[in-house]
This record gives sequence, structure tokens and C-alpha cells, in this order.
Amino acid sequence: MLWAGAPMDLDSPFLKIALVKGVAGAVEDREVSKAKIIGDKVELTKGQGGVALFPVSDVVGLLPKFPDGGIVYQLKDVDEAIRFLESLPTELKQRPEASVEILQKWKDLRKPTEETDGKRREEEKRAQQEKLKQEESKINDWMKDVADFQKPRSEADLAQIREQGQKFLDFKIGDERKVRDGLALLAQVIGKEKGGPLPDLVKLNEIQPKLVADDLLVWVAVGVLAISFFGLLIGLSFTSSGLTRFREGAILGGIVFGGVGIAILAGLTAIWWPVGGEGEAVGLSVSPEMERVVTFAKNSVKPVYFFPTMEFRVSSHDFATGLLASLPPSQEAAGMFKGKLKEGKLWIAKDRYIWIQPVTALGIPLPVSFTFEGKIPSPESWKEITPEKISLGKVVIPEPLGSVFIDSIKTVFQGGLNSGGFSGIQVKASEENKLIVSTQSSGQKPAWNSNYRKKITAEDLAKIFTENKGAEFNGKFIEIEGVVARINSGGEMSGSATAGTGDTLNNKEGLKIRDDQFDIFYLNGMESYGPRKDPLVIKLIIKSADIYVMDSYGDIYRGPNANIVKEKALIKKGYRVKFLKEGRVQSDKIKNNEIEVYGVEIDGDADIQCFDPSVPTPK
Repeated sequence: MLWAGAPMDLDSPFLKIALVKGVAGAVEDREVSKAKIIGDKVELTKGQGGVALFPVSDVVGLLPKFPDGGIVYQLKDVDEAIRFLESLPTELKQRPEASVEILQKWKDLRKPTEETDGKRREEEKRAQQEKLKQEESKINDWMKDVADFQKPRSEADLAQIREQGQKFLDFKIGDERKVRDGLALLAQVIGKEKGGPLPDLVKLNEIQPKLVADDLLVWVAVGVLAISFFGLLIGLSFTSSGLTRFREGAILGGIVFGGVGIAILAGLTAIWWPVGGEGEAVGLSVSPEMERVVTFAKNSVKPVYFFPTMEFRVSSHDFATGLLASLPPSQEAAGMFKGKLKEGKLWIAKDRYIWIQPVTALGIPLPVSFTFEGKIPSPESWKEITPEKISLGKVVIPEPLGSVFIDSIKTVFQGGLNSGGFSGIQVKASEENKLIVSTQSSGQKPAWNSNYRKKITAEDLAKIFTENKGAEFNGKFIEIEGVVARINSGGEMSGSATAGTGDTLNNKEGLKIRDDQFDIFYLNGMESYGPRKDPLVIKLIIKSADIYVMDSYGDIYRGPNANIVKEKALIKKGYRVKFLKEGRVQSDKIKNNEIEVYGVEIDGDADIQCFDPSVPTPK
């Protein structure tokens, strides 16, 4: 809304009633769709087309017309129209467009407009959420590719993945830190043709997490072996004595001795009776996804490479079996009783587990099996595995001794988790009935620097190409800055490339304008390059409706009718030029001492920025 001597609604999307003084001085109504002030004139655009210009002094007012359909507007437009009408001078409030009835209709329009605005904001919010969701999905898919670093890839494939990550950074898509970490990881990966992907990864094989027998379990195993040995002898002896007494007719003695012997043998049988869950035990194996989790975890113990924080999606089954399969029992006997753990077995039924842990001692291969039963913990507290029942065979170990055994097995597993770097793993449930397994960042982050950047100088681009790093720019878009050394005008007159003094090139007879070729600007890249030490230039292929020519002094004008006496140069010789519209780098190699950039558009003065290199660079 503008008040410049007269109230004028210039900005609203509504149709407007222009109050214009006629020839006789009477005010006439004109319905217009748009209006703008140009100097001391008001330009009115009619709804059916056509433009009329009136002196500002002849326009008494420009009032918004109440919409009757076909107009797109928002609540703020309605509020501004109400404010405008309420602020009109008294004489204009008598107009039909500003009457009390019409003003009330504007106010009544607020509610449906408010509802429409609310729906629009909700739609915009949903669209933004969907956009963020799609961006997150793209990042996750890309990170999944990055995490699959053990997959042999060619240098070209790796370059493509890196390029995608760079695009995420350029267009500010997703979590910048996550993308930069992914690119830092990729910076360490080399192509299969060079022995990749990560040659030093084998060093992680030196990290062998093991489950080492706890002293309590070994002592109990020794005790069970001793009790079983002597108990077997005693049980057989008592049973034999009982039978002898039965044969001799001493019934009571036979019952006592025989009963004691059978009881001892039954107790030993209960201890050694094999137990387990229903069906076959769960097979312990490491899935491909868990293999990467294990690799990331091992790297946190003794870093070989930089591995960022990474998320993996695995099933609860694969997580449990992969973790247990990665924690084999140590083959070395520990302690004075030479205790060792043997491979355990796992059963899972609904939300409960049964784990049988065999323990050997004294070098005797016959293992004593401890059975641990409990409820499967939540994903977030997976390390807090607390068995609810401990037993030897079918003999349940009562409290408080059972708690001591629980602490013992927790110490065994915690030691194994720490030795393999697994204790740093975080787990949470996802909506896909899978676990999201997060590994911690480890290793020294490499100083990753991509040579590619959207905005670059001609000199820097030339230097990068001479270092054989042009592949990072091939096919990418850049905004370039540099000094124009020379030009070729695709639309200039045949036979002349120079603007004349005081004369327009259009006046030269017999010369034909060509419009089937591009204008080309050559920017200084490097003073000398190659065996002939010729200048290395950046060849900009220009797209423009205009024609450009260079005069004998090196200044550049719009041609072909440039007049260097009367016209201002578009680009002065020696000035640096920023081309504000992007062009595409056409190759990864230097050809004929040229680096070609295609499709730089110049639609007007606003598409370039010239500045004297001897003064500070403009922001």
C-alpha cells in the first residue's frame, strides 16, 4: 500500500478500482489488475490486457476490490486490505468499494481465509517434513554405500559416490557433519585396481576378543568334578553295601545303605543331566551387516582407519548371534586350575533366553555346564543381561549364591565386550522391526579436502588441472572468476573482431552477422604450460542474446554496434570478472592448453561483476 499524495493499493493481489480524473475534471472509475509508479506516472494494467499511463496527480486513489473468485490471496492480504480501507480519508470512505457493508464483507472474509491459510501452512509443513524425510532417506542410502567399504570398487565407482556426497554438501542436503564424516572415510578407500578397498584392514584381525573363564566358575567346576568323582565312588559303595545286606537278610541296613547310595547317584545325575531349550539351539553366525559392526567395533580398540559414527540396521536375531559368534571362548587355560570356557549354546523362546556355558578345569575335557535363564533385555539396555535363574544341570543354585554366579558370568561377558570394542555400541528399536545399531567414531580423522568447489578462480582451476585432479570437476558446475585475455565472437562480423572508434560496426557494408556460433571468453589460467610453454587458458563458452567484441585496447563491449568513444566498456582490460551464472566443466583433461567450461549465461549486466584487482575484493 502506498500513500503518495493519494491512497494507492499497489501490492495486493486483488483487482483494483483506479479513481482517475477525466478530461473535464470528473473522477472516473477504472478496473485494473495491476498498477505501478514509474517516475511521475502511474502505469495501470487492465484485466483484459492493455496498459495506460496517467500522471500521478490525476490518480485520486487506487482501492482494492472485494474478490468474487478467481483470485489467490492469503490472510495477510485480507488484513492489509481492511487496514487500508479503514485508513482512507473521509471523502473516499463514501465510495462503494469502501462502504460499511463492503468493509464488513472484508472482515467476514477473514475466517474462511484464516482456515485456508491454516490448511496451507499444514500442507507446507507436511511438504517440508516429507522433503526432510526424503533427504534423510537419500543420506541414509548414501551412508549405507559408504559403510559398505569392504566391497571392492573401481576408482570410477568411488569417484561417483564421493561426487554424490559433495552434492549433498553443495546443496545443503541432510546432516553436514554426517556427510563430511562419510567423505573422510571414503578418502581412505582406494580402488580395487590399486589393491583396495582398505589394505590395512587385515591388521584388525590381531584384535581377537575372547571370553575368559572367571575364577568362581572354574573353582565350582573343580568342586563339581571332585564331588562327582568321590561321590560316584561313595554312591557305588553304598549301593553295593545295600545290595549285600539285602542278600544277607538285613533288610533295614540294605534299605539305609542302598537308599543313601541311590540318593548320591541321583544327585550326581541331576548335576550332569544335559539340559537346554526346546528344539535345536540357535546357530551362531555373523551376518554381512554385523560383520561391518564388528569391524567398526574392533577399530575402536586399536584404530587402523578413521571410522565415523555409523548406524546399521540389523535384526535382533542377527545382532545376538553375530555378537556371540564374535566372542569365542579363549583357548588358553587360565589360573592354577587350568580353567577354560567351551563354546556355549543359545535357545530363544518368545521373550526369554537360555544360555548353557560349559567350563573345563584341571585339563579334564569333561565340561561342567552352567545354565543361565532370563528375560531378553530391551534393545537400549542390551548390555544389562541379568539372568534370573542359575543351575547346574537340573540343580538350581539358590540365593544368595545365585547372585554371585550372575555377577561372575556378567564379568566374563563384559570382559569379552570390552576386548572387542563392543561395549561402545548403542542399540535402539526402529519402526521396521529391526535394531538400529550405532558404533562410535574411532581413529584419526584424515584431513579430507576436496579440490572441487562451486566458486573458483581461473588460476586455481588451472592449477588443479595441471596436478591431474581435473576428474573432481568433470561434469560439475562452477561459477568462475578471472581476467579475460581475449574473446572470439560467434556473432561478430566476418573479417573484423575489433570495435571501431566513433564508427559502429553495423555501418560496415558487405559484412554479414553470424548467429550460429557461440561467443567465447578466454580467461588467464597460467602463464606457461606444456612443452611449448604456451599460456593455459579457461575457455568459457558463453550463452547470450548479445554479441561481444574487444577493441584494440583490450576493453570488451556489447557488439556489433559498439562505439568505444561514446559507450562504456562492459569489461575493462585488466579487471577481474566474476561470472555469476554457472557453467559446466566439459572434461577432466587439458586439451590444446584449454580447459573448457560450457554454457555460462550472460543475460545482462547483473550476471557479471567486474572489479579492479588492485583494490579489495568486493563481497
